[in-house]
Amino acid sequence: MLAAPLATYLLIAGAFNGRDRTGLAVDPICPNMAVCCCVNGKGLSLFDLRMPLPLDFIYDLHPNIIRDVTFLNNSWPWVNGQNALLSVSTDGICKVTTLQGRNLHTIEANHGCCTVAPTPELYGSAVEDGFSSVVMLGGDMVSAYIPDAGIQETLTDHGDTFIWKLRYTSSGSTLYTACDKGVVRRYRRYPDRHQYLGEVYAHKNDIEDMDISPYDEYLVTASKDRSVGLLKLGPPNHGWTEYSELT
Repeated sequence: MLAAPLATYLLIAGAFNGRDRTGLAVDPICPNMAVCCCVNGKGLSLFDLRMPLPLDFIYDLHPNIIRDVTFLNNSWPWVNGQNALLSVSTDGICKVTTLQGRNLHTIEANHGCCTVAPTPELYGSAVEDGFSSVVMLGGDMVSAYIPDAGIQETLTDHGDTFIWKLRYTSSGSTLYTACDKGVVRRYRRYPDRHQYLGEVYAHKNDIEDMDISPYDEYLVTASKDRSVGLLKLGPPNHGWTEYSELT
């Protein structure tokens, strides 16, 4: 989630001008770096928020409209220690690219997609516990892609409702999905599968965006019903909190 002044800056500076959902992300390691879909929706605009103009443009990266983009940790095998972006378009094509637009890897989900979420741990760091690092792709369904193995799992507990957003908690233990009809659902991640835990809450209309605070205190959603949902997940997994209860 980005503050209104930042969103306005990106819109003026060269962001996608369509009426539908579009990708927008900030680098968690270097928070002055941001990326969003460019004007025609098929490329990306890079920003250094300390500068008054866009840093760079990646034109026509996808043949169809890009629906989501995120920064990918440099521990993933295709990246070789460099900064990289992970973007997905409506046709189910997911691309790993450098910040200069060089394609490093392509994933084909074989279903329509609107969101992408890699597991947050350093790549391969949980192998001894039985966990593979995966890229989750959401849209018509949710699928789990493992490097060198392909699509290994599909989640269909949402039925025929479309998935608009996927978010892991910072430990990667819990996955949240935001769906058509405004429903947020939760999954527990196990070494060989994701187990559906049920609905968390629902808006009166579709959810446009969803995010989780860095230390897993809050889940935030924005809906077409013109409301913002704020769910307290628990105490922070690091540091102090401003949360308290008055009695």
